[in-house]
Amino acid sequence: MFATSKKDPPSPSNIHSESKPKSNNNTKEVAGENDSVSSKIQQQQPHDPPFLIPKALSIGTLAGICGSLAGMGGGFVMIPFMTSTSRYWGLSLSQHQAHGTSLFAVAATGVAGALGYEGHAQYEAAAAIAAGGIITARLGASATTQLSEKVLKKYLGIFMICVAPLVPLKGYLLSQQPTPDDDDTNVSEKDDEISKPTKSWQERLIPPAMIGLGSGFLAGLFGVGGGAVVVPALTLFTDVNHYQALGTSLCAMAFPAISGTITHFKKGNVAMRVAPFLAAGAFCGGYLGGKLGLHTNENALRWGFSGLMVTLGARTFLRA
Repeated sequence: MFATSKKDPPSPSNIHSESKPKSNNNTKEVAGENDSVSSKIQQQQPHDPPFLIPKALSIGTLAGICGSLAGMGGGFVMIPFMTSTSRYWGLSLSQHQAHGTSLFAVAATGVAGALGYEGHAQYEAAAAIAAGGIITARLGASATTQLSEKVLKKYLGIFMICVAPLVPLKGYLLSQQPTPDDDDTNVSEKDDEISKPTKSWQERLIPPAMIGLGSGFLAGLFGVGGGAVVVPALTLFTDVNHYQALGTSLCAMAFPAISGTITHFKKGNVAMRVAPFLAAGAFCGGYLGGKLGLHTNENALRWGFSGLMVTLGARTFLRA
């Protein structure tokens, strides 16, 4: 009595329409979202500041001169400029990038500065310092990633202020020692040369190697050449004069700086768009600084080292 209704079989057109994916609109929406996200990411990425290459060359040259005069790689001078966002002198790098990139240029300063102080570097002691520094530079570079930028800046500032008075301290202590009479000067110098015992290899190499272990770690951690440790340590604990301490420090810092740079590069902390230009400027400035240092009063170099450390350390700490 009741007619049973049967569903009409799907027409070919219906079959094709049903089999077609209904995600065309969704695909367009997803693509649009991806485009908007990528455009936002591109907007968030920092653009290179203007005059990047000239500024990098200028910063490297200034750092090379100051670093060579102070027996350091110049990282203390480079890092504040590299992290600055100033349109006129800043490179707008992050703190971690600045530390890794400065080590790239520090190696160049070390080589050029040692050439500038030719004849005054103690190569045996420099080799021992470099050997110890290579071991710990990678540890310091790895430790950098465990610290925030703010903490890293504060530690760097405190460190610079603490080492500032060490080099002038020896000059003051030496000035307090009694000097021999003029008549006995030549006799005493000859007696010292005759009676001075020859040091064993342990006495010659172990102290510089221990200095290298400490300086290498700090070089990797703070992105500096380690001269802030090597120069005061050599001045206080060995019988070298200040010119020899500067030349030895510069000669020793090149290989630990290269070792630390490799670690920073693997962690993405080396800005290669500016590193070669910083290194070129640092090499020229380092050689010029070494030649200037040999014609500068030793006491003036000591106080210049101290003043540079206090100024940059206070500036770094207050801006953290």
